[in-house]
Amino acid sequence: MKKILFRSLLALSTIFLFPFQVVEACTGFIVGKDLTADGTTLYGRTEDLEPNHNKVFLVHPRKTNASGAKLVDEANGFEWTLPAESYKYTSVSDVTPSQGIFDEVGFNEYGVSISATVSAKANDAIQKVDPYVENGLAESILTTVVLPHVQTARQGVELMAQIVREQGAAEGNIITIADKTGVWYMEILSGHQYVAIKFPDDKYAVFPNTFFLGSVDFDDTENVIASKGVQDVAKQANSYKEIDGKFHISQSYNPPMAEADRSRAWAGITSLDPNAAVSYNDSYFDLMHSTDRKISVADVMAMQRNRFEGTQFKPLDQMELDGKGLPQRGTTDPVYKYPLGNPNVMEAHIFQLKDGVPANMGGGTMWLAVGSPRFSPYLPYNGNITDTYDAYKVNTTSYSPDSWYWVASHIYDMAAKHQDLFGTSVQDKWKALGTRFIEEQNALDAANAALPDSSAKVTEETQARAAQVFKEMKELEAEMEAKIKEAAKTTPSSSSKDSSSSSSSQSSSGSSSSETSSSSDTRTEVNVEEDSLVDAATGIRLKNADLVKASLQLSVKKLESKIQPTDTYDISLTDPNGQPVHQVSPTLVTIPVRKDLPVDAVYALDENGKQVEKFDVTVNQNQTISFTTNHFSVYQVQYRNEQSVKAKKKDLPSTGEQVTIMGLAGLIILAGVFFLLKKTKKN
Repeated sequence: MKKILFRSLLALSTIFLFPFQVVEACTGFIVGKDLTADGTTLYGRTEDLEPNHNKVFLVHPRKTNASGAKLVDEANGFEWTLPAESYKYTSVSDVTPSQGIFDEVGFNEYGVSISATVSAKANDAIQKVDPYVENGLAESILTTVVLPHVQTARQGVELMAQIVREQGAAEGNIITIADKTGVWYMEILSGHQYVAIKFPDDKYAVFPNTFFLGSVDFDDTENVIASKGVQDVAKQANSYKEIDGKFHISQSYNPPMAEADRSRAWAGITSLDPNAAVSYNDSYFDLMHSTDRKISVADVMAMQRNRFEGTQFKPLDQMELDGKGLPQRGTTDPVYKYPLGNPNVMEAHIFQLKDGVPANMGGGTMWLAVGSPRFSPYLPYNGNITDTYDAYKVNTTSYSPDSWYWVASHIYDMAAKHQDLFGTSVQDKWKALGTRFIEEQNALDAANAALPDSSAKVTEETQARAAQVFKEMKELEAEMEAKIKEAAKTTPSSSSKDSSSSSSSQSSSGSSSSETSSSSDTRTEVNVEEDSLVDAATGIRLKNADLVKASLQLSVKKLESKIQPTDTYDISLTDPNGQPVHQVSPTLVTIPVRKDLPVDAVYALDENGKQVEKFDVTVNQNQTISFTTNHFSVYQVQYRNEQSVKAKKKDLPSTGEQVTIMGLAGLIILAGVFFLLKKTKKN
């Protein structure tokens, strides 16, 4: 998953400070059954992109497709002709399908499970020889193409291979797909090159956003599926590498390892085996590792929550909270590193494949934590459920008290911000719950596996469990809110540093527009409410009590643009001394829009008028739109008409490097801010 967003911040003074972290997304893992405490196979991933990014857990029923019907990826224009039948499957999906479905993970009715994807990318030399295909297969549609249309894991690999050969890949990806026979690990390396292996039972692997495959036996067609040109492309690119006299895939295709990949690979490998024969500064990490240690589901849960406990390192998002200043882009801090357990994780999942659980139950259990598992519980689900709990299905893009994701996210924000109040109590609560569920699930799986059709019973059990846990989450949320309010009464001037979240954003293809001011500065026409600043002339509202408390002044100028139909606004904030403030805690922005045209998108523009961020937008009933941001500059509302729809370039959402603004103890007064955004997909 790879969204790349760099923000350079130059601070003039530090009235209030915001920690931030440069992020690369998703970390996958596999543990062969010979290495586990109970003989089960474990695999899964953290979906790591950004805070405030809702995920829904769904069951899709089997359906019959019309002849010639196509599955279309709205994110990049990829098309695939559907077969006559689409099998029942489960998914953990995004809620903005126009930016990509991102079904990500699930079971199908034949006991095939998938986790897709961990994004990676080939080096520049490889991409010049075999570039990614703009409307090729991408993470945004991959699970939706594969999971409902295969009956075995190998069929899934072969289907992906066929599509990459014939239609190309839009990006590099790592996919894990499994059935009763085991797990396949696949790397889609470049536009048309791929290698997949049957993962051995006596190894384990941890893999963040870079390729890891070493040398494979291409003649072993039972356990290896590969494109014919994988070595030739590397040779043509002059990036071909051999280690111990054998072609090495990852060293031939990878760019230099990013620090965020290094920190997560090392942390994951050593979390599962503290005695692993790896060092932090190894030139590269092998995919497969051996260990004498027996690894459990609880160990993997701890790994996905890992924040360098017991090591010489600390989480990057803790840097500012420790009074060490802001991380500097382009530098590597010797202590503060990007952790596995971080606020950008939108969900985490662990497949536990059991020999005694039949394929019609999924062949095992999926342990799912919606929201970052640092402060969210794992619940077990089999593949034959017919429905999910209502709170999992709330598809809003902003907080809802009825949403599992948003309640979990709110708990995270409070626990991270007020560590002095809550300590490890939230983690301890969910860890104890997980221990209980692991014991209970073993007994439930054994009992349900003996039934000819356990789907109704399994669904009833999981619904009841989810209802009880969500009730506990709501109670915890209320208790935490009350405790924070009570603490504020006794110490109104003190608070822990915030752990605020960056908005869900999406890069866009750059289109130039030249803006000139068409209205006067409206700073004097601002209404200040209890929690909002409102510009009287334009009706633009900034809802964030922190802005009001800091006595910030809002100024809005409406600009003219060469791109039509659009409305473009320069939205700026200044402190009481008249100094510009560009970076703030997450703020809900509401903008009145035209009645005659539907809104297509909202973009942030750089100083040259280039679109550098695309925002998730909520269309309100009062002829306004809303979106969340943590910075202010020039924003452009782009409307849709027949001509613009035809000319519109499909953006490919990605998950990858981005900036997360962590926490508001106050506001940084900035001299400048600029954005560099490279876009390939969705972290």
